[in-house]
Amino acid sequence: MPIDRDAALKTAERLLRQGKLDGAIEQYVRLVDEHPRDWSSINALGDLYVRAGDLDRAVAQYVRIADDLLADGSVPKATALYRKALKVRSDHEHTLVRLSEIAARQGLLADAKLYLRQLEQHRKKRGDEQGVAECIIRLATIDEHDGDAKITAANLAERMGDIAQAVTLFQDAAAIYETEKRAADALDAHIAVARLSPEDTRLRDAVARALIAAGQIERAQPFLSADNVGNNVDLLLAVGRNALHAGRNAEAHATLMRAVALAPDRQGAVAGLSDELLSAGRVADAYACVEILVDAALFEAAFGRAAQLLEAFVDRHSLVPALLKLVDVYVDAGFDDRMSAVQAKLADAYLEAGQAAEARVIAEDLLSREPTVELHVLRLHRVLAALGVDDPDAVVARLRETAPLFEDLFELSESYQPPAADRSTSGFPSDEVRVSVFGMAVPGETDPSPGLPPPSVSEHSEIDLSSVLAELHIPPGVVESREQAPPTDDGRGIWDDRRSRSAGLDDRGAEAHARFERAQERLRTGHVADASADLQAAAREPALQFRAAAQLGRLLLSRDDLTGAVEWLGWAVAGPVPPGDELHGVLYDLADALDRAGESVRALTLFMELDADTGGYRDVRTRIEQMRRVTADAPRSLNRERR
Repeated sequence: MPIDRDAALKTAERLLRQGKLDGAIEQYVRLVDEHPRDWSSINALGDLYVRAGDLDRAVAQYVRIADDLLADGSVPKATALYRKALKVRSDHEHTLVRLSEIAARQGLLADAKLYLRQLEQHRKKRGDEQGVAECIIRLATIDEHDGDAKITAANLAERMGDIAQAVTLFQDAAAIYETEKRAADALDAHIAVARLSPEDTRLRDAVARALIAAGQIERAQPFLSADNVGNNVDLLLAVGRNALHAGRNAEAHATLMRAVALAPDRQGAVAGLSDELLSAGRVADAYACVEILVDAALFEAAFGRAAQLLEAFVDRHSLVPALLKLVDVYVDAGFDDRMSAVQAKLADAYLEAGQAAEARVIAEDLLSREPTVELHVLRLHRVLAALGVDDPDAVVARLRETAPLFEDLFELSESYQPPAADRSTSGFPSDEVRVSVFGMAVPGETDPSPGLPPPSVSEHSEIDLSSVLAELHIPPGVVESREQAPPTDDGRGIWDDRRSRSAGLDDRGAEAHARFERAQERLRTGHVADASADLQAAAREPALQFRAAAQLGRLLLSRDDLTGAVEWLGWAVAGPVPPGDELHGVLYDLADALDRAGESVRALTLFMELDADTGGYRDVRTRIEQMRRVTADAPRSLNRERR
């Protein structure tokens, strides 16, 4: 049943006068439970708890009333009770926080800070670091015009991992300092925000420009970019250095190239950066610097300097990209006498990198060109062992063979010297390119009877090279209708004309280019089978037919798949082709594959065309002479057998 309030109060008073404090407290507890908003009774209960020495319960009663009064808007009464509670327990956190909030709301900032510092000291005594940090941050939010407090709080928030809070406090501090005309302090605050907000490129650019204007280049470096340094070479070098150290090699390359283009005399700074990276063991990044210097030299057509830079690097570090670049430079510069040495290093580097298939292509090429060099033999043995080839000795023997089997029955004149072929266009081969070959039937003439040697002739006859290529087996599914554009009046030929029209690649062309690039990446990572599929797809695109088919043909040749090699190498030269050594190399490989596959007549045709076009390419003349010696007696032997 409900408690009679007046009776309960009289009973409590009687018990108190009798010295029965616990009984009086019990009466008030029952009364407060029955009437939870009886503020005077709750306050009296708190006083009784103080007399009993139960300070925690006393403070709880005072705070209970104060919280309700504050919620009802009775701020003065609530403040009085909070202060009463604080007299009982000076370290009561809830009371200190509430008093600080009330003082700040009333504009009594000094009182608000006093309460918070008192709370901070209590927390510091008990080792509550998190609580101390919260006090400092609260102090910073109380005074809207105290920039120093906000900086202190922001640094603390950052250490606590509250980056969002730290950024807000730094921004507030910067705004305050700008109002107070404290430019240096404002800049420091903005730097802190930019450091914590790497995605804010606009702010980082502004900070970089401000530091540059203030002459503080070192402090500006973390915020520099190619977009905010203009044509300042020193700053471009700094940006490139930062990008390299951050692993952004593409950005570094572009920036440093821009620097050396603006100031060629500053290339030494890039070389110094390369040495710095080498000292730190970052070989790939160091090469990125060397490549910049090489590209700068190539831009000036200074092939000798480009070669020297790369040679100095690969002498210390056999890095595959550096060796590939050096091969490119040698090809472009015509440094054929240096090619074998760098190819040997490249083959070894490929093998060490686990790219044995690529190493085999080079090792076989070296041995076929220099069959007497024992180091080439040893290298090829290592490569073949890595590939698991069952009979490496047979592969080596075939490549070292100086007199290939040649069963075709025709006779070459001892005095034959191929005349220089007419090259009215840069494309090769075309329908009009013909090669003089003594003793071979030509299209349109009566072919010799099957099995009989060709008739003897005393002057050169001509063979249409296109007829030889037409007899090759083109890989199934790749032949499509391709319009062969005639040479233009300025003599550019099919290749240049096709290249000019390739500027408007359609989606199919773009996909083919993507697959070709993917093939290169897969070859670099050793996924040869997947790369082959991509190369086959790329070879269907006219603009890529030569490169993709040639690369695929050479891969097949390295695996002794002569039929496949002939098909794809033939397809490479059946479409638009580039002039120069690149084409000559493919024709040489095609002729070699034909010879090894027993297609000696066609092989000879291509070898002689190469000789006529180049005036002596690789060992073409040696191979022609070998064929002449091997086949010189073949017709007479056959005639004796028939008689």
